[in-house]
Amino acid sequence: MALAALGGGVMATRVTGALMPRTFYLLLPLSVWVVYTLDHLLDARRMGAAAHTPRHRFHFRYQHLLWPACAVGAVLCALLAFWGLSWLGLAFGAGMCGLVVLHLLIVKAAGSLASPLLAKELGVGVIFTVGVWGLPLLRHRFNHPIDWPLPILIQYFLLVMVNLLTFSLAEATADAADHQTSFVLGVGPRAATGVTWAILAVHVALGVYVALAWPTRIPLVSELVFAAMAFMLASILLWPRWMHARERYRAIGDGAFLLPLLLALA
Repeated sequence: MALAALGGGVMATRVTGALMPRTFYLLLPLSVWVVYTLDHLLDARRMGAAAHTPRHRFHFRYQHLLWPACAVGAVLCALLAFWGLSWLGLAFGAGMCGLVVLHLLIVKAAGSLASPLLAKELGVGVIFTVGVWGLPLLRHRFNHPIDWPLPILIQYFLLVMVNLLTFSLAEATADAADHQTSFVLGVGPRAATGVTWAILAVHVALGVYVALAWPTRIPLVSELVFAAMAFMLASILLWPRWMHARERYRAIGDGAFLLPLLLALA
């Protein structure tokens, strides 16, 4: 997910026309790695060696190495932030830290409670999208070809949600066994699959709008990248048996979010 965040950051800077300091391209993936590692370590501590997913068993087995690495990563994030960000950027970072802590507390309080109103995926999707796009948006140049990049931002968020929902669909049995909450467990796999397809449909409709409204290089390249990402994520829904074997859906789903790195060449 760290490289996926970097890809999203590259797309955000190209779409907004923001001129970001070099530290941004180090701080963004490192901070995402720290948050995701911390989340998995907390889950692994609760589940123990009997966790039903390989990533949680990995974090439990190597927690004696990952906890110090996570602490060092957090310190490096703080140093990079104070070195390369403005006071507004630091305030944004503090706000993101608060959102992450709030989300972790809510998930912990929910425990194994499964309800459509407890959409863990929604919280993760919002935090990830805001964390990736937030700083470039703060430096957005309104004389850029896209005066307000909200449609592309929404498209990115929708694909993040599709990624999270397809993963939850694939891991519903393991989540139930590990007493984890998820939107899929709250509404059932069939309804969750329908919601995921509906999100993809909205994403495609927005893509058509962007291509017609801003027929220039960056928006069109962004839409081509989005189309490839959407196809990769849709393939997880179309061929679930093959995708779920050996957790291929993770390689496909996370790999889709490396494609925005191509915007660096646009």
